[in-house]
Amino acid sequence: MKKIWGIWFTILGMLLFFSTATTVKADGNFKVEKYHATADIQKNGDIDLTQRINYQFNGNFHGVYYNQNINAAQSVTDPQVFIDNGRKTTQLKPSTSGENDTFKVTKSKNNMDIKVYHAAQKENVTFIYKYRLNQVVTNYSDTAELNWKMIGSGWENSLHNVVLTVNLPAKNVSKLQAWAHSTNRDGYTHVYRKKGQVKMTLGYLAPYGHVETHMLFPTTVTPNNPNVVNKKHKQSAIAHEQGLVKEANMSRTHQKWTYIYLMVFGAAVILVIYLYRLYDFVKNPSRKHTIPTPLHHTFDEPNFKPSFAKIILDKKDKADNLSLTADLLNEVGKRHLEIEKFGSTYEIVKLTPPTNTFFRYLIDEVGDGKKVNLRQIKSSAKGYGTNRKMLRKFNDWAEEAAKGREKYLDLDNLNFVDNYRISAIASSIITFFMFVIGLIFGKNLWINSGLSLLFIGLYWLIYWVTKKKVTVYTDLGEIEVNKIRAFKRMLTDIDDIKMAEVGDLILWEQFLPYAVVFGVSDKVIKALKVNFGKEQINNSIVASYYIGSTSFINVGSVGFQAAFSGAIGAGGTSSLSGGSGGFTGGSSGGFGGGSGGGAF
Repeated sequence: MKKIWGIWFTILGMLLFFSTATTVKADGNFKVEKYHATADIQKNGDIDLTQRINYQFNGNFHGVYYNQNINAAQSVTDPQVFIDNGRKTTQLKPSTSGENDTFKVTKSKNNMDIKVYHAAQKENVTFIYKYRLNQVVTNYSDTAELNWKMIGSGWENSLHNVVLTVNLPAKNVSKLQAWAHSTNRDGYTHVYRKKGQVKMTLGYLAPYGHVETHMLFPTTVTPNNPNVVNKKHKQSAIAHEQGLVKEANMSRTHQKWTYIYLMVFGAAVILVIYLYRLYDFVKNPSRKHTIPTPLHHTFDEPNFKPSFAKIILDKKDKADNLSLTADLLNEVGKRHLEIEKFGSTYEIVKLTPPTNTFFRYLIDEVGDGKKVNLRQIKSSAKGYGTNRKMLRKFNDWAEEAAKGREKYLDLDNLNFVDNYRISAIASSIITFFMFVIGLIFGKNLWINSGLSLLFIGLYWLIYWVTKKKVTVYTDLGEIEVNKIRAFKRMLTDIDDIKMAEVGDLILWEQFLPYAVVFGVSDKVIKALKVNFGKEQINNSIVASYYIGSTSFINVGSVGFQAAFSGAIGAGGTSSLSGGSGGFTGGSSGGFGGGSGGGAF
């Protein structure tokens, strides 16, 4: 359970980092760009501490604060505070006035709180704190020990470019040993025995994280230390650290193999997917079909109803709501049905018995057997029982409209290409999860991102090549879809065509349902207004109702197409409305855990 929580905290920390790692305050953002601290151990066991904390401000701030946590048995001297703005370093004066460029110190039994008043907006400022911590080192009978959280868990914002240096008051300390513990295990501990120095570096520390140093060295290094405990401690301290190291190594090993297993499993699943696709290709090679010379424009109406033309063009297995509207307008254009104004709405009048099963249902069961108005359709669509029946009738028609598509669509080839699309989607999802797992396990962001994008691009390249190489139409289908594409291209390029020279308004009325189903009806209607007069438009059986008014000028009202779609989809049914050297974890019990800071 602890490991699970650790992973989630890691994700949280990384999310904070990738969102520029700033802490949002009421008056702006700030970022701690550098956190450098130097601790000089004295021969009496005290420490002279110098902290240089660089803030990047973006907004209006009044100052910063820092809290030094201490043990009850320890004490701390009054601090000196400096500000370095990159041009000069200024020493501040202590004051309780709250004036700019002053600081206030509040001491309690376990804390020293420093509040620095310095107005800042968009600038980089380094705040420097200097003070002495007394009786930090403990001299045991067999070793001296420093056990200290140099960065406590009181920081509410992330810290960057952390460098912590501890200097002993002696050189050539051959028995110097040091360990570091942190919530972030990606840091490094460097022990320089000749220099008598330990340096800890860390690129990033998440909010509420800590960094602790645990050092052992001979008591001769701090001979004047009054903090003496007459018992042996060295072996127990080393044993404790060895336990933490062992636990950390086991955790790293476990994480390493967990990561490897997850990556291998993800890669294996993707490999199996494409091996199966290869097997399917060898076992069932796609049929080749003759592709005719592409036509640019044609003014010949497709040989199919608008709904079926869209099914062939879009390679679908059922019709949609837009196709239903287009088929209705097609029936009106062929004088099988009629659209009339009915008060503030419309009604559909039967001129000949409808062959379309859904229109027959609307007129015979929703209407009175001769006609049906949109208000009746809308009321029926809202009713619970009738709504389900309407949905069932619509779905029956939608599937019926696609009957015979296998004559034009090579369904085996269509499934073959679609399987590669599904494979690309599935593989991309798996690769994304592998990318997230890489982030959780601390892998390099840019390498991880680059490899993920490379493989996802490869999946879709395979699908694109397959789609280009494999035709999903039969020989007859290629001929017909070539005509449909040319007809749609003509409607799309309608602005460049003089419609009156091609044919009269009656001809373009027959084209309008196809313009609806191809999604270019607005362009065609606009061209109709330009090429034909107001009187002709108003006398049109189809165009006037699509435009939305019996007046050529009054085009702002809702047209029949929108009203019909709204009535059919009144029940909220999507089918009817068209929807288709590292650190270890843990702690050795060092003091200073509550230290932290921020800005105000």
